[in-house]
Amino acid sequence: MGQKIKEMLQNLEVTLSAFFILITVSVVIINVILRYLFHGGLFWVEEVATTAFIWSVFIGAAAAYKQKIHIGIDLITMLFPERIRELISIIINFLMVLINGYITYLSTIMIHANSMKRTAVLNIPSMYVNLAITVGFGLITLHAVQFLIREARLFFGPSPQTEREE
Repeated sequence: MGQKIKEMLQNLEVTLSAFFILITVSVVIINVILRYLFHGGLFWVEEVATTAFIWSVFIGAAAAYKQKIHIGIDLITMLFPERIRELISIIINFLMVLINGYITYLSTIMIHANSMKRTAVLNIPSMYVNLAITVGFGLITLHAVQFLIREARLFFGPSPQTEREE
């Protein structure tokens, strides 16, 4: 049972992103069918589809970063020896923590500044839409911290050669 929960938590971002894509596609398809068959659609579909899509993008970005499947440019780093590449990776992860942490911070300020603003159609607080930015970049920041700690331990920890000599 514990393994299943661990696996669910490891795939939570992918599952949530897929759920929001499912909502987006479903409501749009339903609205298209209603429009063509009954000559009238639901007035709230565009707002729901847009909000769900925004959530899927930001959570999906965090899932892609977690699995290290974001597009990267390896051409320059491949010219360096392995040890230098490891150091470059640590520096990049450090910068990712700073940049994404700062964006997370700025998004909380944006949410607070727009706390009274409501969406046009559903009249719900727009913070529920904007919160996707905070959640997405917050998750990327957490993953960047994990990568930074892991890679720094490997880089600055005892080398396999040192352990053999002892």
